[in-house]
Amino acid sequence: MIVPDADLVEIRRLKMAATQRLLGDTITISDSDWLGPTALPGWTRAHVATHLARNADVLRRYLTRLSSRPELERDDLVQDLEAGSRRTPLEIQIDLDTSSGLLNDSFDQLTADGWATPLYGRLDGLTASDLSMMRLNEVVLHHVDLDCGFVFGDIDVRVAQWLLAWNLYRRVDLTTGPGIALRTSSGLVLRVGSGPGVSEVSGSDANLLGWLSGRLPRTAVSGAEHVSIGPLR
Repeated sequence: MIVPDADLVEIRRLKMAATQRLLGDTITISDSDWLGPTALPGWTRAHVATHLARNADVLRRYLTRLSSRPELERDDLVQDLEAGSRRTPLEIQIDLDTSSGLLNDSFDQLTADGWATPLYGRLDGLTASDLSMMRLNEVVLHHVDLDCGFVFGDIDVRVAQWLLAWNLYRRVDLTTGPGIALRTSSGLVLRVGSGPGVSEVSGSDANLLGWLSGRLPRTAVSGAEHVSIGPLR
């Protein structure tokens, strides 16, 4: 899809603010806590931060090679994750900061036509304009995963609204299942599923985002007792 220019400006602004908050929190993580576990099975905080840095690199490669459509080497990225997680906290922080800055520089250089360019491979069906939203989603959800004091209740309402809609849009696995209506405390009603019946699930935008992404339990929202949305994503 092509994000309207006004929305793209807002999403980019929110992404930059979320990134700065992330970097402000990661700099306070102690050396020993970087090796602590997270909500992601088998991943330490060092793994999560390294993943965020490599995600910025991958998105930047999409931006800088829009015309050539290269294949991304996923095995190399996995290897980078393991190697990167064994670095010092300072090296991890510098990597996270630098990769985020380079990605933003690439966004700055993109033309109007560039934003409308279709993507490929795993991102087939999206355009370059969706990459800012993808990055915002990665930064915010993995900030929570780091378990460094940032929780779903701390997410800005506008950010939570955007990300809830984005995650629902990306959940193609739910489109042919039972109907689900998400009613948020900010007044949004989002629907998915073409199957019989409709289950209404309500809560704050942030808590619904946490539940939909598998990071918060059913008890964090109302009406989800018999609704299945699959594993953590």
